[in-house]
Amino acid sequence: MEHKVIEQKTKEVLISVLNLNKTVDELSNDQALFGNDENPGLFDDSLAVLEVTSVLMAEFELEASDFGEESFKTVGTLAQRIYDVLHLAVV
Repeated sequence: MEHKVIEQKTKEVLISVLNLNKTVDELSNDQALFGNDENPGLFDDSLAVLEVTSVLMAEFELEASDFGEESFKTVGTLAQRIYDVLHLAVV
């Protein structure tokens, strides 16, 4: 699966699960998933992480262990991790 397709599907999952009022094109790869008071991220709480992870696991046939802390820095790092896992599975 191409990186661009994974990126788009990842954004679609984030928008759907988190009920974001954005389009795929409006959601930046640099958007933080976790934030602080000055720069809020997309995740409100740990439940949001679980919901997004569950949907991504089903969408891409992944395991929870495929994700690590580094996966959840930004939208881009999440999509990149999915790409890396899928690419390694094919090789």
